[in-house]
Amino acid sequence: MSASRPKFAYGAGVRDGLPFMLIVAPFGLVFGVLALEAGLTLAETMGFTMLVIAGASQVAALQLMSENAPLAVIVATALAVNLRMAMYSAALAVHLGPAPLWKRAAVAYLNLD
Repeated sequence: MSASRPKFAYGAGVRDGLPFMLIVAPFGLVFGVLALEAGLTLAETMGFTMLVIAGASQVAALQLMSENAPLAVIVATALAVNLRMAMYSAALAVHLGPAPLWKRAAVAYLNLD
């Protein structure tokens, strides 16, 4: 059973990524509480979480929203905070280049730091 075979490589990747859940899950809970305290409904909070992936961008955008900042400022701030994802994408492009579009999109959506 070689880790170079796709099935085993996927399992190894899942196993190696489990420690990140120790960070992601509590951060999700914290953001949920902050969003509800800021006045977002549960549906708005869930939608916000699905559309604004990175936690730092979520907190920054939420803070700006609570201060009634213009939408353009909120979006620009969220994008600027997420520029680090471009570096991650460049590093992964070597490994994902030949993959189908749907697989690359799934990796992009699930990419976290």
